[in-house]
Amino acid sequence: MSETTSETTTASVPYSQDRWQDAGWYRAFTLSERLAQLRASPSPPTLDSLDAEAYARAQQRLKRWKELPALCEDEDRFAARLALEGLCEEELLLLLGESAEALRARCPTAPPWLLTLQQAFDPAEAAAAGETREQEAVDVSPLPDLGEGSHTRSFLHPFLPLIRHARQQLATGLRELAQRSPAFAFDTKRVLDLLARNIPGLLLPSIARAIVLELHVARVQGRLQGATSEERFQYFLERLSEREATLDFLQEYVVLARLVTETLERWVCRSLELLERLADDWPLIRSIFLSSDDAGALCEIHQGAGDLHRNGQSVILLRWDSGFRLVYKPRSLAVDRHFQELLAWMNERGFTPPLRTLTILDRGRYGWVEFVQARQCSSHEEIERFYLRQGAYLALLYALEASDFHAENIIASGEYPMLIDLETLFLPQINPEVLQAQGAPGLEAIGHSVLRVGLLPQRLWSSQEGEGIDMSGLGGQPGQLSPRPVPTWTGTGTDEMRLIHERVELPVKENRPRLNDQDINVLDYSQYVIEGFTRAYRLLMAQRTELLETYLPRFADAEVRCVLRPTRIYTQLLLDSLHPNVLRDALDRDRLFDRLWATTERLPYLVPLIPAERRDLWRGDIPVFTTTAASTDLFTSEGERLPAFFSEPGLEVVRRRLAELSEQDLEKQLWIIRASFTSMIDATTPQSYTRLELLPARTAPTLERLLAAASAIGNRLRQFALYQGEYVGWLGVTPVNDREWHLLPADGDLYNGLAGITLFLAYLGYLTGEERHAELARRAVQTIQQVIMRRKYFPRAYGIGAFNGLGSLIYLFCHLGALWHEPAFYRQAEALVPLLVEKIEQDQVYDVIGGAAGAIAALLCLHTVAPSSETLSAAVRCGEHLLAHAQPQAQGGCGWPTARQPVALSGFAHGNAGIALYLMQLAQVSGETRFAETARAALAYERTLFSPHRQNWLDLRQRPPSSNGQPSSGEKYMVAWCHGAPGIALSRLILRSLLADAQLGEEIRAGLRTTLTQGFGLNHSLCHGDFGNLDILITAAHLLPGETFAEHIPRIAAALLENMERQGWVCGVPFGVETPGLMTGLAGTGLALLRLAAPERVPSVLLLAPPAAPLRADV
Repeated sequence: MSETTSETTTASVPYSQDRWQDAGWYRAFTLSERLAQLRASPSPPTLDSLDAEAYARAQQRLKRWKELPALCEDEDRFAARLALEGLCEEELLLLLGESAEALRARCPTAPPWLLTLQQAFDPAEAAAAGETREQEAVDVSPLPDLGEGSHTRSFLHPFLPLIRHARQQLATGLRELAQRSPAFAFDTKRVLDLLARNIPGLLLPSIARAIVLELHVARVQGRLQGATSEERFQYFLERLSEREATLDFLQEYVVLARLVTETLERWVCRSLELLERLADDWPLIRSIFLSSDDAGALCEIHQGAGDLHRNGQSVILLRWDSGFRLVYKPRSLAVDRHFQELLAWMNERGFTPPLRTLTILDRGRYGWVEFVQARQCSSHEEIERFYLRQGAYLALLYALEASDFHAENIIASGEYPMLIDLETLFLPQINPEVLQAQGAPGLEAIGHSVLRVGLLPQRLWSSQEGEGIDMSGLGGQPGQLSPRPVPTWTGTGTDEMRLIHERVELPVKENRPRLNDQDINVLDYSQYVIEGFTRAYRLLMAQRTELLETYLPRFADAEVRCVLRPTRIYTQLLLDSLHPNVLRDALDRDRLFDRLWATTERLPYLVPLIPAERRDLWRGDIPVFTTTAASTDLFTSEGERLPAFFSEPGLEVVRRRLAELSEQDLEKQLWIIRASFTSMIDATTPQSYTRLELLPARTAPTLERLLAAASAIGNRLRQFALYQGEYVGWLGVTPVNDREWHLLPADGDLYNGLAGITLFLAYLGYLTGEERHAELARRAVQTIQQVIMRRKYFPRAYGIGAFNGLGSLIYLFCHLGALWHEPAFYRQAEALVPLLVEKIEQDQVYDVIGGAAGAIAALLCLHTVAPSSETLSAAVRCGEHLLAHAQPQAQGGCGWPTARQPVALSGFAHGNAGIALYLMQLAQVSGETRFAETARAALAYERTLFSPHRQNWLDLRQRPPSSNGQPSSGEKYMVAWCHGAPGIALSRLILRSLLADAQLGEEIRAGLRTTLTQGFGLNHSLCHGDFGNLDILITAAHLLPGETFAEHIPRIAAALLENMERQGWVCGVPFGVETPGLMTGLAGTGLALLRLAAPERVPSVLLLAPPAAPLRADV
């Protein structure tokens, strides 16, 4: 605290009325309140009223406000923020600089919360409370016995006068209710105790950090007494609990004083509201929910079973002595009621296994719901039926445009999955133009697919640095850690108590079935989810007329919630807004809430919501917005109407969805379901990948057959393309880090994004002469140019490599310029070179995929088609970057360890084979021998990793621990382009013409022999599959015409073609799920088929080779 802190460790001074006249209390007024008071003043002050010191302080606070990241990225953002509140900068400056005395002078009366605070801490209040207890025999002691718990509960002691005051108000209200509601008899004292048990959960998150800060101040200043840390902690709380010391604390943290006072006032109101509604509805509740007349006495009232909304309202769980339980929901339950009718209708129309319905009593603005008890399954057959029902729910929720069905909103009750929160159905359409501006077309497709429902596995917050978490309705598996460090108390009960940030294990929800106390892996039952979805989808399709005409109209006036911003953002804002630094002056908390502006450039429709969000957050609520199924208007928690906020009501969106149900859409959604399950796979386990069943082929492939197979892939890509106006995109299964795969919209890169798909489609059109393929390629490249490259964060989000970086686009544009005889693409590639140069120093991966080695390859390709000193200079800069970061290795030679892989690697994609190749090519083009010397050193190190026994090179990648927490062990060898013998042989094949080294020939033969014996039967991908290894054999056959490698190509190609006809396309992702990308998916398989058909016209993308017959820029 400020200077008053010392009073917390001295004897309390007599209670003084003078402190309530202190102007400092008025700093708890919010910005909007201060502005209203300023405008209402008959003679409002001006900036001239500030003295020099106050004006300087105001300028400093204004500067800090403007520098808030959410407001400083755009020079107009701060002005827009002021305009939204009807505020000008001069007024804000005045409010930031004015004294507390000036603020108090504008207020004719003290605010209600301050009067309540004064009343609670008046010594006469405690005496009066004691008299009331004696007179009416009602215990109004602040809290019931809470048992042994966290030491943080003792933080409530300084606030006991406030708690006592609130409890007295509640006791009075309960007595009055008991007198006028004899039909619902209850023990006032018992109910009072049950309700009071909720107070710690309401107050402790708000008060703990400020108290611990003061504890540390007192400890550092030597004002604590006691022989042990625990004694000093107790001494501090005893002193702080003295009335005057508590008031000193509250005067220091005036915002906290207001928050606690108003929180308790809301608790009183909501508690009385609950009991009044329970008393009024008790006859109905008994007749609808109770199987016997006697429920017994209330024995549990759990407030806060969900987030707080609308002035502290929340879901409340009730339990009676008889075991009867009931759920109170403070919102309209019309949508829940009509959903139960839909479930009954599906059962009547023959869906099996039947879906269980819930008993609901809808009372308009609130309602009562049957309590669902989590139960285990008793057999595998019950688990199978559980997942059949989950599949059916997924189909129905998809049809009803639902979202937010994550783990918390589902309870596994035996073989029945029960949906316990249905407020997010019939989501209306936000302006499609706004959605298009967000990014790639696939983003909107995800937003209107089965994935949006929330049931399917999705990992959130994944990154290269760490794993994400899956909290989906089907997921939420045990053992997950929070994706980011979270605040956790340590040293509780001691004077060294502090808040640390660490990743913690997430609590397991009740959404997953269990058998014999064992968790069930949904992957073992995924086929039942798919079967249930298919059955329900076809039922809805067959019965859509009745559904449209009879059942949908019932939802027209039902209130639904619109989740326009993730709840976790609000939760984090509330947590941060309880930091002591923003609890002394409400303007500091207002400034923190301006973080709501962070995403408004990308999502401008959020701007008009901010005033309502701010009001809700100030009350400690999670902001909530609603509409009705047939409306385009949006309503705030206070009922304020935002007219025509949506472009289309949810009911019409659902009507269109039902009308569009088809076998084609079913196929797309089933693909998304299968693809979503890949996010649950531990990518470090080989069992997650589907292998090929290669059989000897009957006939060698013909040119026509190869082109037909490639065209079939082109057609498949067209079928799964997602169109958004003039743009096109795809969804694909994409690696995010060393362990995880995600279903994401294709971005702009070559590896799995639009650049790679475009490259295949362009060559497909070139070889087949079919304009439809070229047209789709042009549409895809237009999407790259107009959507990807025009994003504000482009190129910030990209590295410099050839497959995952700016090099991707440079390489693509080189080929398009040559294929389509349009040199303008070369100019576009050249325009990217300065952007790439700016990012060279940021490169910390160095390799071909994402780093400087790949950038060299792309730049040399551009230099081939459009020779330029600037391009070559950029390549040299990349080479110098590699030289600067090459690290000598103990075994000899050099390598490039990284933060993610602290051991230098072998291999083409991420290791020395690829880096050495492009350094050597740079040496040849630039004439600088220093690059060749480092390339030789890289080869020297890589050779130390060769195993004569395995005829392969050791894969030293440090993989993350497996899903059971066990570290990976043993030597690892891969047989693929990315890692292992094939890619290393490819590197040596090219180095052979650049470097006089007899050992290269031996390495080529060893690598190719291993490729032939172990490199097939994997999958159909280029990166780590059969077509990548076959492509390497094609290069070997061309460069080693005297060898026998060419003889194997027709045999392997024919076997792969026949395998595709039998097994379908098996991509290089978990389960072999179809994915459109180049290196792991269909586009790469198609490009490999084209290369088989015409190797002289289709260069190897695995070598990042330039166009076979490039159109020179000077032609």
